[in-house]
Amino acid sequence: MSLFELVVISISLAMDAFTVSMMYGISMPKGNIKKQSFIAFYFGFFQALMPFLGYHLGCVFSKKIQAYDHYIAFIFLMIVGINMLKDAFSEEETNYNFKLLDLTILAFATSIDAFAIGMTFAFLEVAIYQALLIIGIITFLLCLFALQIGRYLNNKFQNKALIFGGIVLILIAFKTLLEHLF
Repeated sequence: MSLFELVVISISLAMDAFTVSMMYGISMPKGNIKKQSFIAFYFGFFQALMPFLGYHLGCVFSKKIQAYDHYIAFIFLMIVGINMLKDAFSEEETNYNFKLLDLTILAFATSIDAFAIGMTFAFLEVAIYQALLIIGIITFLLCLFALQIGRYLNNKFQNKALIFGGIVLILIAFKTLLEHLF
């Protein structure tokens, strides 16, 4: 997997955390950079931790199912992409607050797709530590940016970010499948 593809996947994975960070930013007082940095770091940490866990679980199974790995990668990427699109068109609103437990739940929930991507990385033999570093840094930076601009944006942007992330993952799913079929 190329560096460009890792960056694109990292940006796609960060879209959920970006959206949640924007919601935090909307309700956060201006100028609280310490809290903003903590929230961005927290999301970045979970986005890097979950593919690490998924990768190691995937490594256990990768030798046994190597002949089918591209189908598995396709399915995982499609599921995550479709779920992101489904969330984008959902009418459900979420209230965001600053309790550590709530932040942990949101960080975990927004990084579940990263777990699936980590399993996919095992099947595709991706350089996992490079991927984790890229995912963590990009998520941190995007979340920090989202927190900064959150108070200027409204909830409509949330759906656009999820739509972008979902479409990118679906396109990468098809690319992965087509590369292995032809």
